[in-house]
Amino acid sequence: MYIFQALSAFVLWGIFPLYWKFLKHVDPLEIICHRILWSLLTLCICVTWLGQWNDIRETLKNPRRVALAALAAVLISINWLVFIWAVLNQAVVDSSLGYFINPLVSVVLGVVLFHERLGRLQWLAVAIAGSGLFLSAMTSERLWVSIALAISFAFYGVVKKQTKLPAVSGLGMETAILAPIAVVYLGYLFWQQPNRYSGSTLGLLALGGPITTLPLLLFASSSKHVPLVLMGMLQYVGPTLQFALGAWFDREPLDRYRVAGFCCVWLALAIFSGVAFYQWQREKRITSKSEV
Repeated sequence: MYIFQALSAFVLWGIFPLYWKFLKHVDPLEIICHRILWSLLTLCICVTWLGQWNDIRETLKNPRRVALAALAAVLISINWLVFIWAVLNQAVVDSSLGYFINPLVSVVLGVVLFHERLGRLQWLAVAIAGSGLFLSAMTSERLWVSIALAISFAFYGVVKKQTKLPAVSGLGMETAILAPIAVVYLGYLFWQQPNRYSGSTLGLLALGGPITTLPLLLFASSSKHVPLVLMGMLQYVGPTLQFALGAWFDREPLDRYRVAGFCCVWLALAIFSGVAFYQWQREKRITSKSEV
């Protein structure tokens, strides 16, 4: 049951490009502002349902945690904006590469910021992924999309750990911080052009709130029960689906250098996942022996 929830969350994240393409006639920044406001409304309902308002109140009493939440809000808004721009500008393959390399960027940040140690095979995986990026850079004019998505989401993960808020209430607070900016910007646009949307367009924009929140709820529910190693492997479902949509559905160009670059990244992820799985099995054996 919980594995199915986790898989559903990653599948939904993977097919997100199909939804955003229905809004290709709307400016990406405008889409982000609507996504912030409709997500905030949806998340307020979810936070009430989950009973997480106390978590938010405790955070508001701590200026450091509020500042971290604000930083997380900036990082996730950058990530959303770059991703939607990529979808609307035929760069879904580049966005998928960003989410493929994100776990490896997170590992490097763990070494740099928290002095975590990596084994030789893990360093080898990082080096191979770096080679893959180099190969992709030889012909891709939009590699910045991959790098921006990977770095913004990796730093977002680091900051989120410091805020110590649950996933749903955390995103709720982040969207609340961004909401005044979104209201001002959209208010200015509506003042210039009151009838700028058709009913169907406004409905699609409003749907962005539930669509953003649903996979997050599924992920939050399943992450407490699904082993971390399995969750780590499932996270590649999303970018795999994005890659398939970009390569075969949108017919985005894939030359030999970009294919070779992706192969390097996939090899790096296979090594990294294999090491993580071995360590998890080893810890299980040690735990089972100590309990005996």
